[in-house]
Amino acid sequence: MTPNTLKEQEFVNLLDRFAGYIRFHILKFNLAKYGVDPEDIVQDVRLRIWRLLETEKNVVNIASYIKKIVNSAVIDQLRKWKREEGVFQAEKKKIAELELGYNPEVDRLNKLKDLIATAVEALIESRRQVVKLYLLGMSIEEIADYLKWSQDKTRNLLYRGLADLKGRLKDKDIEYEDK
Repeated sequence: MTPNTLKEQEFVNLLDRFAGYIRFHILKFNLAKYGVDPEDIVQDVRLRIWRLLETEKNVVNIASYIKKIVNSAVIDQLRKWKREEGVFQAEKKKIAELELGYNPEVDRLNKLKDLIATAVEALIESRRQVVKLYLLGMSIEEIADYLKWSQDKTRNLLYRGLADLKGRLKDKDIEYEDK
C-alpha cells in the first residue's frame, strides 16, 4: 500500500468512527437559526481532518481534537455569517436611503445637529456635562443627583452653559427662541 492509500484509509476510518460524534457536536449549535447549513460545517470538518492527517501530527486524544475542530469550524462559519450579514445590512441601508431620495430638510437638520454638537463640545467641562444631560432630557434635580452636586450649582452651571451655547450658535447665525 502506498502512503497516500494508508492516509485515505485512516481518513475513511476516522470519518466512519466519528460521524455521529461530529454530527452531534455540529447540531447542538442550532445553526439553522443563522441560516448556516450543517452540511457546510461537516464538509469543513472533513477538510480539516484530512489536513490533520497530511501533517502527520501526533494527536493523543482524537475525540477531543475532533471536537476542537468542530467548534473551530462552527465559530469560523458564524463569523463569516456575521460578516456577510453586516455587509447585507449596510447595503440594505444604502438602498433604502437611495429609495428615499434626497431630502433637503433631513440634510439641513443633520447639519444643524452637527453644529450644535460642535458648540456643546466647545463648552468648559463642567458646563458641557450639565448641558449634555439637559439636552438628553434630564431635569435639574436628576442631573444634580447624577453628578452628586447641589441643585444650585447644577442650575447655575446649566444656565451659564446654555447662555454660552446660545452665544456660540448666534456666532454661527443660528438663533432660536421658544415663544
